[in-house]
Amino acid sequence: MSKNHLLASLLLALSSLAGCSTTKDLGAASAAVTRFHEQLDKADFSAIYTEADQRFRDSSPQPEFLTFMNAVHAKLGKVTDATRQGFFVNFTTSGKRVRLTYATKFAAGDAQEEFVWAKNGNDFALLGYHINSMALVTK
Repeated sequence: MSKNHLLASLLLALSSLAGCSTTKDLGAASAAVTRFHEQLDKADFSAIYTEADQRFRDSSPQPEFLTFMNAVHAKLGKVTDATRQGFFVNFTTSGKRVRLTYATKFAAGDAQEEFVWAKNGNDFALLGYHINSMALVTK
């Protein structure tokens, strides 16, 4: 086998492994979004904060986060449907990150959500959360 064939085979094998890992990580990150929505619906904002990545907690003081999440929950209500619109998996020297975007229907309005998850071992911890909804402004 020539060096070119060997190199091509090695690259193909590595990309296949990365694809399997990405699919598995995407599923785990999507499950983390489901858990986030369940905690949001129960108004268990402290659990969301406690389970978040340390970098998230360092950048957002808990009282501010709890106030924000309470406002989201009070204005929008419970999640009735969440559909993933896109994803991006990023491998960095500081670890793997998965960004998921969702079109989410709440009882009192629609929103676009973006979640950024940091992989910690086999688990994902919230690194960033952004929500856009006219109902947050007008209600």
